[in-house]
Amino acid sequence: MKYVTPLHEAEIQTLHDRHRYHPSRRTRIRAHSLLLSHQGFSIPRITQIYQVDRRSVSAWIDRWQTQGFVGFYDQPGAGRRPTLSADEQQKVQQYLQQYPKDFKHVVHKLEQETSQQVSTKTIKRFRKKSRSIWKRIRKSPVQSPDPQKYERSKDFMHRWQQREAAGACDLWYFDVTGFCFTPCLPYAWQPRGTVMEVPTSSHSRRLNVLGFLQRNNDLVPYMISPPYTFFLLNGDMELYRNRHFFI
Repeated sequence: MKYVTPLHEAEIQTLHDRHRYHPSRRTRIRAHSLLLSHQGFSIPRITQIYQVDRRSVSAWIDRWQTQGFVGFYDQPGAGRRPTLSADEQQKVQQYLQQYPKDFKHVVHKLEQETSQQVSTKTIKRFRKKSRSIWKRIRKSPVQSPDPQKYERSKDFMHRWQQREAAGACDLWYFDVTGFCFTPCLPYAWQPRGTVMEVPTSSHSRRLNVLGFLQRNNDLVPYMISPPYTFFLLNGDMELYRNRHFFI
């Protein structure tokens, strides 16, 4: 029965690293197979674990014996040739930035520009290979806050939080949010670590909710309909017939 020659401690550690962290699944399988062989697993047992042909496992051991770590990796030219050339892939990337939700439109544009016919599944594989994920688009404020005012507000809130921690006051955060009755935010393919945003619209039917929140997650919500006017009055909240809030 064929087994890998006994491995040194440095080789074992390197194989462990290849098995855990290498981006290529084939390389991870080969590294683990050598470790299993070193531990006394037979070739038939390794083929059962990874559902591969025994000749493949035997070839991995032979390549390790003759080439070392170089034998781990596929040689250039191995595997199926890419459907799209480098220039076509660049065009697809540009189309996906313009139409992140519509693969059919990307396929149509590519066929018009290059006469290359591909399926939406091919575009989806390309999108996944470029480390993009299908996630919801996020709404962003219409205007970004002024940096100086933003830093000044952060310092102001920090002072009040210190007073709250010392027991000098109760600190409540107040805001009004709305739940839109018009279509929800769509999903789109987006590169990992980035967020696609759409501006918030102020001309849609909404259910407005007035909320007071503390840092210990105590929440006091009120469902409201415009127009309302808010006043500070003795720390109590009352709703009058003239549709004004007194706070």
